Amino acid sequence: MDLIKLPIRINTVALIVASIYPAVSMAGDTEVSSALKPFEQPAVLSDSGVDWTGFSIGLELGYAPDVEGSSGPIYGAKFGWDYDFGKVIAGYFLQYTRTVLDIDPGFELGSYTRFGARGGFDSGLNMYYASAGYSVLDTHASGDINPGEGSGYFVGLGYERFIREEVTLGAEVVYSVFSDFEREFEDLAVTTLAFSLNYRF
Repeated sequence: MDLIKLPIRINTVALIVASIYPAVSMAGDTEVSSALKPFEQPAVLSDSGVDWTGFSIGLELGYAPDVEGSSGPIYGAKFGWDYDFGKVIAGYFLQYTRTVLDIDPGFELGSYTRFGARGGFDSGLNMYYASAGYSVLDTHASGDINPGEGSGYFVGLGYERFIREEVTLGAEVVYSVFSDFEREFEDLAVTTLAFSLNYRF
């Protein structure tokens, strides 16, 4: 009698397992989906509602095409703050840039620091701006030909765009003029083109 009922019991267990399998499968899919959610591609930013107000830090990489007949790469970091008034943006920044440009034998440009303000307009994910301010240049040379540290001004034009939430890419052309060196030296003009990756918070 038990042998006759055994197939019936097996069939009953199989039907029960088959009935609960979809629920178990759906629960598993939900758990897997939740686990993978942080790795999904971020949602596309909307042009409307982007606020440029806040602090930012960034890294730059660029090129100085012609400084007294010399050219070479530049790289550095910057820190800034902006306020979004709606369509108009204004802010300030501090930037440190390294470069090794040989002007004459034994004389080279080492680094410069810029402190200034910028202002422009907001077109959603994009910001177009102009900048200006004060800059200090550090030089390296041997003996008495070293003019030492010089100071001057800079003006620039730039563009910045959100590519992800809190992350922007930027491009900027800057023209600087340095004078007032520690030792007598002719005015020095430096033009640079640089691209930046910035984190805004």
